[in-house]
Amino acid sequence: MKRLILILVLIGLLVLDNSLMPFLSIKGAFPSLLFMFSISYSIIKGRDEAVFIGILSGLLQDVFFYNIFGINALANMILCFLAAIIGENIYKNRKLIPVFTGLIASLLKVLVVYIILFLSNKYLNVETALFSTLYNTFIMFLFYNIIFKFCYNEYSIKSWKIRK
Repeated sequence: MKRLILILVLIGLLVLDNSLMPFLSIKGAFPSLLFMFSISYSIIKGRDEAVFIGILSGLLQDVFFYNIFGINALANMILCFLAAIIGENIYKNRKLIPVFTGLIASLLKVLVVYIILFLSNKYLNVETALFSTLYNTFIMFLFYNIIFKFCYNEYSIKSWKIRK
């Protein structure tokens, strides 16, 4: 049940990323709700969930990425895994380190995508991408506590039912 809810949330965020977020762009840059949710979820839930959500969110982003299929799946998987490692060593209910991790993850994703596109003779508007990174950080600052509460609701915690 929790995987189904997670998949539905990811699909909903993908729809928002591609329908609503372009209208909220500043100088052509808009945040990726799907990527920031994935990084936050990875920090909170750990390595196993990070790999799953990284690959799934990346594949969903690749559906709408016009250059190379698989680039987001690879980048998201690696970055979510790294975020999960960082999440093992911090107080997850505090906002500062997760938001800073989101900033670094966004910067690394821009770098990875830029390098892969450059090697395939395609180019990325670096200024817009870097501004999107700042926008992503702002979004993570606003929504990290909501994601934290989502991760610890009754559907996402595995409970043991022991009958007497």
